[in-house]
Amino acid sequence: MVMKMAKSSRYRLVYRYSDGSKKLFELDFEDGKHRSNFMLTEIDALTSRFPGDRELAKVLKLVSGDFNDGYFVIEYNSNGTVKPLEVLFNDMPNLGKLALAHLGESSISKEEASYYMNNFLNEIKDEKFLEFLFSKRYVNSYFRDVLNYYLRLKNSDEREAQNMLWEAKVKLQKEFYRYKTVRGILMGKKNYKAKIFTKSGELTILQRARIEHELNHPRKVQRRKVNKNGVLEGQMPLFDGSLYDKEMKRTRR
Repeated sequence: MVMKMAKSSRYRLVYRYSDGSKKLFELDFEDGKHRSNFMLTEIDALTSRFPGDRELAKVLKLVSGDFNDGYFVIEYNSNGTVKPLEVLFNDMPNLGKLALAHLGESSISKEEASYYMNNFLNEIKDEKFLEFLFSKRYVNSYFRDVLNYYLRLKNSDEREAQNMLWEAKVKLQKEFYRYKTVRGILMGKKNYKAKIFTKSGELTILQRARIEHELNHPRKVQRRKVNKNGVLEGQMPLFDGSLYDKEMKRTRR
């Protein structure tokens, strides 16, 4: 299947086996091109079709080898350090639709950014939620600095601060143009509601990602009927979605 090459692809869908080894999800195309790095929206648009690791593994083994006795995680390199992200499954349909709408892109529209920012500013009245986002690194340090600057000005009675508030809000909204920022906030909100708290320093970032994933995606998942049209209809998916339908039919026999 033909697929356009996305710019600045740096995310990898990784399967981590129970023995500590791992396998990359990779694609080889008829024209000789090979891909193991993808845009975050590409990976999310794919994984958000499935209820969990098992269902995703059954399909991906048809196009990229065996995936068994493990779990998926997204990895990316930041300043020479490999960092993990929790995989998006179909328990967050709105985020999956957002990824699909911006497939192969890293930013969303101005209107969408404004919507998510306004919702976020209302939600952070709960200080524990904001603390949770920062401590679990659902947002980066630059976002934290921009947000803190905006909040300081907003809560200040000084006239000079109020004059600078508009500019600070514009800078904050630019952060919400980034799909990854919105994704992190929504993931953090879901996990915060699930009351997932781990003491800082006890676990590595990757271990925390694994624990959060286990709690949010139990292994025993009720299978759901898949729409044959698929979420990726009319787009350029990572693989042929019909493979999923065939595998599900074969499994039911």
